[in-house]
Formats: sequence, structure tokens, C-alpha cells
Amino acid sequence: MMYEEETKDIEGLEIRYTVMEDAEYLKEWLCEPGMLRWFPMVLEREVDDSVHRWVSFSNWKCALTVVLDGKPCGLGALYLMPYKKIAHQCEWGLILSTEYQSKGIGTALTKALEKLAKEKFKIELLHLQVYEGNTKGRAFFTKMGYKEFGRQTHWIKEGKDVYRGRIFMEKFI
Repeated sequence: MMYEEETKDIEGLEIRYTVMEDAEYLKEWLCEPGMLRWFPMVLEREVDDSVHRWVSFSNWKCALTVVLDGKPCGLGALYLMPYKKIAHQCEWGLILSTEYQSKGIGTALTKALEKLAKEKFKIELLHLQVYEGNTKGRAFFTKMGYKEFGRQTHWIKEGKDVYRGRIFMEKFI
């Protein structure tokens, strides 16, 4: 298995390339109570569009699904850049079912995605975004070695004159 080192500490954990059939799980995770608070979608058609986009990264083998005891529980994707001058870097994202958070699974998935980025795609710099207020997510990425490099204060509009920002983080791998 390609990600044996990343999964050795958790019995029954497997990390594999994402397949189109993972879409149903991804939609399920996005629709868990409170999950969409950390994503820009709100309408079902927006969720469906996002699921389609995330799972379509499987075409390039730049998306991974983490499976525990035969059940998919998270997915991560590298958003590869098609232009030579910026192909050394990419943004990435992940989602982990709330049931499986804080068990080391997100750490294993993150390490596997970093390994995939570096070894297969020759990525040098990974960056991501975390919503302002997502202290758990921000603490996780800080623990994984990511550093803040910028902010956007009025990214999401959640009501009349109610905005939420996002924090940009990066890591050289």
C-alpha cells in the first residue's frame, strides 16, 4: 500500500485514491449538522456542484479517500495548477466526517496528501484556507506545520452586513 507509513498507527485504516462512488459519502459528510458552516455552499445544488468538483479530482489521481474498517470517512484533494510557472504549488482541502475527527485520521490523511503532492506532482508549497472562527481547524493545521500568510475579512456574506473572513495558511513540503 502506498500510504502504509501514514496508516500504521490506526488499526483498520486505509488511504486510497478517490473514486467517483465516493461522491455519496462526501455529500453525506457535507450535510452533517454544522459542517457547512466551514464551507461556502448553502443550497443543495451548490453542495452537489461541490461534490462533483471534489470527486472529479479522482480523474488526475490527486484526491485521496481515507477508509476505516471498510467505511469511507474522509476525503482530501490537491487543486493542481495547469500552468508551468505556478505548478510548484497548489491549494488543497479536506473533509472528515465529524464522527471520525480527533482520532488521528485527519493527520494520516494530511500526511498522505503531502506525500502525494511532493512525490507524484513535485509540489513544493501547499496552501489552504480556514474560515475565521474555525479554531479547531486552524489549530489542527498549525499542528501540522502550516503558517498563516494572509486574511480576507469579508469573504462570506451570511446576512445583511454579516461577514466571515478566511485565513490563508501555507507549508513548504
